[in-house]
Amino acid sequence: MVADTKSHLEVFLENRSALVSYAARLLGSRDQAEDIVQDAFLRLKPQDGVDYAPRQTLAYLYSIVRNLAFDQLKRRNVETRGREIDPPFWILPQDPGTPEETVLFADQARVALEALDGLPPDTRRAIELYRIEGWTPEAIAAELGISVATAHRMIRSGMVKIALSLDRASH
Repeated sequence: MVADTKSHLEVFLENRSALVSYAARLLGSRDQAEDIVQDAFLRLKPQDGVDYAPRQTLAYLYSIVRNLAFDQLKRRNVETRGREIDPPFWILPQDPGTPEETVLFADQARVALEALDGLPPDTRRAIELYRIEGWTPEAIAAELGISVATAHRMIRSGMVKIALSLDRASH
């Protein structure tokens, strides 16, 4: 066959790996790139009675691959919009660990809860707001009617007391 009379299939087969590499660079996934290139070939429809030069066919294939890849990226962005935030740890499946680890964890939780119960009510509330509910020290200070520095001190001293209780219990 003469170079100028190659069929669309021949042009596609000769340049398939280059098209896949091009799509993979755009998408970041070789598997998705394979699918895009296959779709591009299926969309390549020759006009009745019109024969394009292989370079025109190849340029058209690259254009189809680029457009399909951009469409895929747009779809991916729309589908993942709003999911950028990591879910809370308690939603994720947890490794149950060994029975010994479970007992040790339960014992540590009990010691921490006893230490938390032994704190003054405002300090306990500050720690609960900070560690459990995720409030900032500024918000805690406003809630409890104290200064930000006092909120910091309460959180720090309460956490130190809990840590010391856990340390004592482990020895």
